[in-house]
Amino acid sequence: MRPTWLKAKTIIPIATGGVVERGRLNELLGRRESARITIVRAPAGYGKTTMLSHWSHRFDEPVAWLSIDAVDNDPMRFWEYLIRTVSSAHSSGIDFRLLPLFNSQPQPPMELLVDNFLNELSSMKDDVTIVIDDYHLIENSTIHDMMTRFIDYLPANCKVYISSRTKLPLPLAKWRVKSWLTEIGMKQLCFTYEEAKEFYGQQNLSHVEYDSLQHVLDVTEGWAAGIQLAVLSLSTFGNKGSSLKQFSGNNPFVAEFLLKEILAIQPSSIQNFLISTAILDRLDPVICDALTDRFDSLEVLLELEQLGVFIVRLHTEEPIFRYHPLFVESLKRELKNRNTSDFVSSMYRKAAIIYHEQGNFVSAIELALEGQLYEFADKWIQTITTDLFKSGQVITFNRWVETMLENNYPVHLSTMVMYAFSLAMSHRLLESNQIILNLEELQVVNQWMEKAEYTGVAGDFFGVKAYVLIVGEGDIEQATELFQKRLENRPEETKWDAISILHNRVEPSLLRTIIGARGKLWSDEKMMAFYDLFRHTTFKELNITGYSFGIRAEALYERNRIEEALPELEEAIRFGHLFQDPGLFVPMYLLKSRIYVANERFIAAHALLDYAMEKVKEHHWLNVLHAEKIRFYLQEDSVAQAENEYSKIALTNGQKRESSQPFYTLTHVRLLLAQKQAEEALKLIVQVRVRAIQEEQISTIVETTVLEAICQSVLLNEDAALAALHEAMVQGERYGYIRTFIDEEEVMPLLRKYLKRRQSGISTPWDSVPLSFVKQLLQGDKNNPKKGGAMDALTPREKEVLQLLASGASNRDIASKLFLTEGTVRVYLSNIYGKLGVKSRTQALLLTKE
Repeated sequence: MRPTWLKAKTIIPIATGGVVERGRLNELLGRRESARITIVRAPAGYGKTTMLSHWSHRFDEPVAWLSIDAVDNDPMRFWEYLIRTVSSAHSSGIDFRLLPLFNSQPQPPMELLVDNFLNELSSMKDDVTIVIDDYHLIENSTIHDMMTRFIDYLPANCKVYISSRTKLPLPLAKWRVKSWLTEIGMKQLCFTYEEAKEFYGQQNLSHVEYDSLQHVLDVTEGWAAGIQLAVLSLSTFGNKGSSLKQFSGNNPFVAEFLLKEILAIQPSSIQNFLISTAILDRLDPVICDALTDRFDSLEVLLELEQLGVFIVRLHTEEPIFRYHPLFVESLKRELKNRNTSDFVSSMYRKAAIIYHEQGNFVSAIELALEGQLYEFADKWIQTITTDLFKSGQVITFNRWVETMLENNYPVHLSTMVMYAFSLAMSHRLLESNQIILNLEELQVVNQWMEKAEYTGVAGDFFGVKAYVLIVGEGDIEQATELFQKRLENRPEETKWDAISILHNRVEPSLLRTIIGARGKLWSDEKMMAFYDLFRHTTFKELNITGYSFGIRAEALYERNRIEEALPELEEAIRFGHLFQDPGLFVPMYLLKSRIYVANERFIAAHALLDYAMEKVKEHHWLNVLHAEKIRFYLQEDSVAQAENEYSKIALTNGQKRESSQPFYTLTHVRLLLAQKQAEEALKLIVQVRVRAIQEEQISTIVETTVLEAICQSVLLNEDAALAALHEAMVQGERYGYIRTFIDEEEVMPLLRKYLKRRQSGISTPWDSVPLSFVKQLLQGDKNNPKKGGAMDALTPREKEVLQLLASGASNRDIASKLFLTEGTVRVYLSNIYGKLGVKSRTQALLLTKE
């Protein structure tokens, strides 16, 4: 069961009553040449929605409209709604391509989600217009950060329009300087005399005298809601036309007394209808009938629409409405002022139950919480927890639970267990551990785990605690015991099992994930009990079993036990396709292709990556595969092909988006080295390494430090190169890294220099790395030649070519100086590389410097 998605939120509202043609504002909205984003900002009642909806209906192209509610403060909900809106408006199908990012836990990196959306938008042939109404209701900083990135890299075919009552926490100053921003505020939204005259003419008040109309403009200062209120107040004063002179109001933002007058002039039955239905977020006649015990809600809503009583139609085909926010606030206060607390509570309960029976569970829970009906909210939350997790709305789930806890409501144990899980997935480990501790203390008090009604909850608890131990402390032994305990007490179904946990959303290596311990390679002795638990029990059908094969395959490869890694990675690939999980099978295809390259089977490696590209549709994974091909081309010394492959990685606005993913950055580093831009490469390496240290990403720390050593060597900073190599080996030796060193052939000459300096008797601060580890790395590269013998194998002519190569001469220069053709020079270089046991110009140069 997916959460209920309200179509009315994604349909352009229809302005009620007369709408004034405001050409000056339409002109501002229509400036598409330079502005990426248009901000319409003013307090309530200035006609922001009316203006945008009227303009959108006149627009020749599809408009993706999203009306924001407070519940949209969940990033996953917000972006899924926005993606669905664009997809629906353009019938593009991008929602089906992007929905996998929303359908499981843990949540994907927010940057990845936005980037995939941007890639889809940039590939669309049509212009895309997005309107986000009432953005001021968004308070989640993550959504603001994502929106900032979205606008920063918005493709040229896309424009965004945002309305808000308040100042937006977005970098407007930066966008303003870049001429990306159009701003429409109170000054522009205020009615002019001519616009007010046209509005009154549409209200059959064309006879209004100049001074009466000017009086209204003076009192309201052009405030659209005030001008409308003036008309609605006429029935209070009687005589139309002259009565407008009696309209007064000291502050257009404090219009409560006017709203009460609007309410007061209605028949009592209509007043009751307005007050009772104010708690609904959407006015559906069927729901209104059920809530008010009437049978004429449709007629009432249509009449209110005709009268223009602060009501907006949300659907062109179905009569669904909403009240203006100003009116809602006043009506809700009236509901509380006119009735007892018990009656108010009963209305909230009735409305919440109606929503729940219709399957609109999110709105039902929101109403229950607003009406302080925590027992209902808690019970309903239990029934949809799994669906919330599957749809990625963990922040919504957390907010609901925290609301009940803040009001001292004893939340059900099953909800608390999943709350601990959601906190862990949100990297709030201290809070998660505290919840677990509280549940354990409660077990001491009343032994709740032994009670039959909590059998499934106890099973979930063991699984959640094990998960927290793995991602928090890396305590595999205790986690294994807890999973075993869960296995022994496991009921038929639990919430934990129902949630599809795709453990990898973005990483090209499973070792970089949380369950891969961020590169802290565990020994087989430590891990096999954990692996066996999943491979030989009823857990073997879970997708985490596939990850156990994949993680072990990567660890075995890293330790240079390639033959043992092969059967593990084949099983991981099988599981990856079984669960349609590219986060599992793509890293395995990368690993398998690297094994091919280690055996110099480059054609097979490229073919495998091409095959993998046919199996994925997400831009991110395609980019990962392109990046790996770049690395292989560079190892083949095919810089031009590498550059061509780099151009295939998704672009937006003609530029690469900055990425926090080190895989892309380090691919760029290798390309820069091949392009002889070592200093630029070194800057990127330092940036990635700093972040890797902060995140304790061991695999990235080792890789970046190895690349730093290579960069320093190319820059002829030998001491710095050897120092960086030592730092890489400190971490590498601790965790058993081998292939990260020997897969970078440029590091081999440095290793020999390092070993030579260690053996020379010269005092160095490097004793923390055993020499046996250095020798193990050197022995691990079977293609590594002995320096003296390799150089002696060169012919005099080959040595001439190599000497010119070392001086920095290009192939053309060498050909000119030795009176050869460039083709002959390439043949000489091929022979030289073969005799030296290297594969590229850079590797050969490093060897000559030794």
